[in-house]
Amino acid sequence: MNKKLIDQLSKLDKMEKLAVAEALWDSLIKDPDDVPVPDAHKKILRDRLETYEKDEKEGKTWEEIKKKYL
Repeated sequence: MNKKLIDQLSKLDKMEKLAVAEALWDSLIKDPDDVPVPDAHKKILRDRLETYEKDEKEGKTWEEIKKKYL
């Protein structure tokens, strides 16, 4: 990455940095199929789905999670 750009970004205040991060994120998610998913993440998802499918009653509903953590 361009050192001059990094230097400019490092001088931004926190709110400006957050705005830049949000803009970058928004540009990435415009086409989610272009964002690669690491194999390790895919494995975690497969493992969790397998666990869920073994015993669907073992997990918690979204309502239970929201009530406990939000």
